[in-house]
Amino acid sequence: MRRLAAAVRAAWWTLLIGFVAAIVQFLMYTIVSHTGFFDQLVPIFGPGVVVDTLRLLMLGFMLAIRLVLAVWLLGTLFLTLWLRRLRRVGDA
Repeated sequence: MRRLAAAVRAAWWTLLIGFVAAIVQFLMYTIVSHTGFFDQLVPIFGPGVVVDTLRLLMLGFMLAIRLVLAVWLLGTLFLTLWLRRLRRVGDA
């Protein structure tokens, strides 16, 4: 049961770090989109890329990270509830 408790703590810490990373990514997207930095990134990706494509790509990455965090949250909640159930059964 100690290993499961350690796994639950690690899962919650990892989830917290993931949410902080998602917030930082959103703030960076906001800064980049409002300063016109996308126009400077277009030459890096080649002649066929437009600013709208870069915005869509960055939004897609943000969506993917949030979906992964949502699945991670469900797993963490499952582990937490399972640990609580095991502790109740162990106390009885």
